[in-house]
Amino acid sequence: MKKNVSKLLVLMIIAAMILTACAGEAAPAPAPAAEPAPVATPAPAPAVADEFAPGTFLGVGSGLYGPIVVELTMSAVDQIDAIRVVAHDETHNTGNVPLELYPSLIVENQSLQVDIVAGATISSFGFLAAVRDALNTAGSDPAQFTGEARAYVPHADTSADIVVIGSGGAGLTAAIHAAYEGHNVIVLEKLGIIGGTTNYVLEGFGSVGSRTHIALGSGITPEMLTETLITNNPNGDPEAFELLAHNNGWAADWLRSIGAMMTVAGGQAAVATSREIGPIGETIVSALQQEAIAEGVDIRINSRAVEILMDGDAVSGVRVSTPFGEYTIAAEAVILASGGFASNPEMVTEHFPALQGFRSAASPGNTGDGHLMAEAVGAELLNMDHVRMNYTYTITDDGFSIYVATLVNTGGIVINDSGERFMNDQIGHGGGRVALEQGGEVWGVFDNTIRDGVQQMRRIGDQGHFLTADTLEELADLMGIDRAAFMATIERYQEFVANGQDEDFNRPMVNMTFTKGPFHALRLTVHTQGTFGGVSTNVAGEVLTAAGDVIPGLFAVGEVANDGTWGANPVAVNTVFGRVAGQSAAAYVDAR
Repeated sequence: MKKNVSKLLVLMIIAAMILTACAGEAAPAPAPAAEPAPVATPAPAPAVADEFAPGTFLGVGSGLYGPIVVELTMSAVDQIDAIRVVAHDETHNTGNVPLELYPSLIVENQSLQVDIVAGATISSFGFLAAVRDALNTAGSDPAQFTGEARAYVPHADTSADIVVIGSGGAGLTAAIHAAYEGHNVIVLEKLGIIGGTTNYVLEGFGSVGSRTHIALGSGITPEMLTETLITNNPNGDPEAFELLAHNNGWAADWLRSIGAMMTVAGGQAAVATSREIGPIGETIVSALQQEAIAEGVDIRINSRAVEILMDGDAVSGVRVSTPFGEYTIAAEAVILASGGFASNPEMVTEHFPALQGFRSAASPGNTGDGHLMAEAVGAELLNMDHVRMNYTYTITDDGFSIYVATLVNTGGIVINDSGERFMNDQIGHGGGRVALEQGGEVWGVFDNTIRDGVQQMRRIGDQGHFLTADTLEELADLMGIDRAAFMATIERYQEFVANGQDEDFNRPMVNMTFTKGPFHALRLTVHTQGTFGGVSTNVAGEVLTAAGDVIPGLFAVGEVANDGTWGANPVAVNTVFGRVAGQSAAAYVDAR
């Protein structure tokens, strides 16, 4: 068996490093829509071999969070018998999808011309690079493995009781609850992965009255939460807030009952996953997928809904586009759960011109398809300028967007290009609009306690994404900021730390002393994180026209819907209103 010993040792070290990294804190979700188009580079020339020897060969490619290591078994120079992923650090439900899909697809077709998995572009290219590397090591030529290789997607005309467009938290929840009522349900997902933006949720699931909170003696009631939601979101619908507040505890308990390990209190009004479990979005999507499959829901990826079909004024089905062609699904009801339009630059610019040129941090599938299809059949679109943005993203030199809220959540401060603080650095979502007023690009500044103490920041630092200096004055020079203004800001903040009170912006955590170098700065850029205006609905999830009339058989839920919740904890809204939409659609079908 042919082996390259030195390369094998290197790969073993890389694999060990990956496994060590996996044991630590979960990496943040990337901004998937911001993935750069990979640069096509020719594969290295195949190694010269006197005679090919069948055997097993290793290869390495670059994934989103580190090396992807694969093992190829070959019986002939032009025959791949098996592919096994040895090690990787790609995200679950997204980056791991091509790693699971490609091995059998490549072996079956003896071709590397596989479709790139939309939503997992970087991982797709990284895996294929690793396979090519292994082929070169074997003395084979990657260029000989050509020909079409597509994963099968159903594409014949068919029928269902209910079609759900979109496989995020809202869509899967709606599909499951329609299936609970005994209905035949098809879920259409245009990407090659399921889960939508729910895949990237890192924060808590807003809820009161869940079993977790009852066990801990939380005194917050649904009535108290309703009042808070109405006060904080005066443009919202009080009836929708009341529905949310009285059902999000049930929603958390239901998700836990189907396998989502949300067992930690994230405060008195939220639950979360433990550190050992990892990001909450991943466990929610995994649980929903398994429950949907168990209930017989037909989930179809790479299947894009392109038109809602009508029979008179009522819904009659959906037209679908796939890599194999178009087909139709006859259905009595359609539930739109297609997400927002944050990843459609033209729509974002149309409804929020100040965000022109800024990236999206939402799922790449959030391109407004549902909005446009609903509008085409008479639905009203409302509050389309209700766009949420977040400034805690950095764009790396190689073009990736990384969520770095941990920088401010552990003590770092944020300043503008004039060297001044301009808001409560921990304000969260609301800080995006304030940062946009500063030009959309600001600086996160911190000392070595974060660099050494926070795993994510250590990784970013090791990759060279920081500006670093031994003194604050030198750091100001690297940032291109006036020294005097910068030092005045730091000195005032040091006074706040000493007194335990931020007198300028009332930031809750004041702990960054800035007394000992090295010091660091990271460029932060506003990203569109969600859009919460959309298809007009009532609290039953029924879609309405501008005249307020219900469009029979059409329902909407999640970010595509203007449901009155005004973007308040979307992951909880998806579950609460997903059940409502699924049950409403089922009742509509039953009544026909």
